[in-house]
Amino acid sequence: MHAGRLDDNKSTITAVEALALTQQPHTLTVIGKGVLRDHLEQRAVELGLRDRVHFERHMPRAELWSRLPTFDAFVFTTKGLEAFGLVLIEAQAHGLPIVYSALPGVKEILGTAGSPYIPGDPHSLASALDQLGGDAHLRKALTAASLTNAHRYDITATSRRLRELTLRAIC
Repeated sequence: MHAGRLDDNKSTITAVEALALTQQPHTLTVIGKGVLRDHLEQRAVELGLRDRVHFERHMPRAELWSRLPTFDAFVFTTKGLEAFGLVLIEAQAHGLPIVYSALPGVKEILGTAGSPYIPGDPHSLASALDQLGGDAHLRKALTAASLTNAHRYDITATSRRLRELTLRAIC
């Protein structure tokens, strides 16, 4: 699944086009809104993916959180810089392995709990999706790592790190 704004930087088109290149019959659910939604829907039809790509409306975070456990993986397709990518941690907290565009900083956010691909490259993403889909051991390992990594960002850990940083800055 993919959730977020449907714009050029989020590069959801990479996920749609990658699906047409996969060796396995993956499906993609795109949750979000944006200026490229109509284009993405049209591209999915052009690629013969009408039955494999599903578009859903933008939803409030609590509703998205309730949906996350129903998916097998989260696809992060941003191709430009990303401030943090909170949705990555949210997906991890729900046990989803992440397939992500290898942008600066994203690996540090995800720890070892993700499978990278070349940003904006549908062939690279298709390969990463097929690898994840075909390797139950990898999926299990990434799921466990996702849950562990998400704990690094819970409110208690985050406030403790913020306090430590503040104390170092004022000393």
